[in-house]
Amino acid sequence: MIFKIKRGLLANYLAFVSVLGLLLIVYAQSQGVEGGLDSWNHFLISKCALHHHDLFLDQWNKPLFTCLTFVICQFGFSALILFNIVCVVLSGLLLALTLRKMGYNHTWALVAMLAYTPILFSNTISGLTEPLNVLMLTAVLSLWGYNHLRSAIVLASFLPFVRTEGFVIVMAIALFLLLKKHFRLLPYLLIGSLGMNLLGFAITKHIFWIITDNPYWKQEVEGTFDPGNGSLLHYVKQSTMVFGMPMTILFVLSNLVFIYRFFAKKKLEAFWLMNLLIFWAYFAAHSLIYYLGILGSHGLTRVMAVIVPNMAVANFILLYQLVKTNRLKVQAAIYTVSVLLIMYTGYKVANYAKPWQSNGISVVADKTQKNFIKAGEWLKVNQLMNRPIIHQSPFFDVYFDKDPYDLKSSYRVWSIDQKNDWASKGVIVIWDGFSAVREGNMQLSWLANNPNYKILHRIEGFEKPADNPTMYDIVIFEKTN
Repeated sequence: MIFKIKRGLLANYLAFVSVLGLLLIVYAQSQGVEGGLDSWNHFLISKCALHHHDLFLDQWNKPLFTCLTFVICQFGFSALILFNIVCVVLSGLLLALTLRKMGYNHTWALVAMLAYTPILFSNTISGLTEPLNVLMLTAVLSLWGYNHLRSAIVLASFLPFVRTEGFVIVMAIALFLLLKKHFRLLPYLLIGSLGMNLLGFAITKHIFWIITDNPYWKQEVEGTFDPGNGSLLHYVKQSTMVFGMPMTILFVLSNLVFIYRFFAKKKLEAFWLMNLLIFWAYFAAHSLIYYLGILGSHGLTRVMAVIVPNMAVANFILLYQLVKTNRLKVQAAIYTVSVLLIMYTGYKVANYAKPWQSNGISVVADKTQKNFIKAGEWLKVNQLMNRPIIHQSPFFDVYFDKDPYDLKSSYRVWSIDQKNDWASKGVIVIWDGFSAVREGNMQLSWLANNPNYKILHRIEGFEKPADNPTMYDIVIFEKTN
């Protein structure tokens, strides 16, 4: 019996090392990062918080993410990517060890089931907050599985400060506590919000900091941003691409089996119920938010990466229910086949190079970055890089080590007041045909026809898309008056 337990633990650690190695290969095969501009912005906020302390309370970046990554980000963007890789793989190991402790066999499968679910797999090589949220949510589940209920609830109360949707997860856990009659644990769910709001109030003097300083709430109240809306079934329609066909099929079956056991009045595992409640509360909340077009929802699918641990647990428990009466070798074969299918789907949906493709590219570089590098190099050659640089590319700030929170270093195009321009003489403006127009609301004609700005240099786009011929163009201006 002792040998079996040790062998089971060894399998978990081997799965951890194997998946970690495979994700490091994906990183080595990547030329760019996932997550678009958000990845670069998250990095910049965490890095710059060391010198601009108010950024530690920034609710777009999230205070806990900033506090846990600001030191890491001093070592460069690669360090943040490696941090996210570790978050994902460690989450799988925690789940494996937790379910092993709860009496399950072959829990090694959980490491790959979590890491290779497409939406998480395809957003790990990034600077996004989702991987950390996955780790924190997994830690909550692990503490619960080890019967440290109070610690689990206290940790869960801080989830909203890694991602705002953590409030939905907190409400789902509150419902679970009510259903299981753990009434004494309910007040602990308030610790995170009360504590963070008290800290926010002490520093900003905003009594309801948790609400008034939330960017999504502010945009909604002020009506300054309209993200649009979409179908209520948007995420349902995207589910096979988001979670992959194997995981989606298993999850549907997991729900059906759970419902059957409920009506058949069979014993229902509380851990199974908790994970299903969290998943569906989160999934339904995002579906409704996108349908109503509120709180900054763009219908982004990557938000679903957060609840991959819940899906992985529900699917693993289903497999266990289906094969628990078979011999261990048969069980191992079924788990192995399931994991291989999930891994294959992860690579296929993400369109990543396979591990053995030494010259393959997994994450391709953003095309818009190519000319920003040329622009920066031109500025360096002409000794203009020490000027304040106005542009709309966080990648530029990362690549050339500029500080977007220091007006003497760099700031965004959207800061230019086109009615009463306050930009100082001598500043450099990098206008590009993609982000300056879309994000900065700055048309080239306003700068080109403005007598206060002089064109210094043009960089033609290496491509001329039919729908936006100037997308990759860059024009560098100097403010002369």
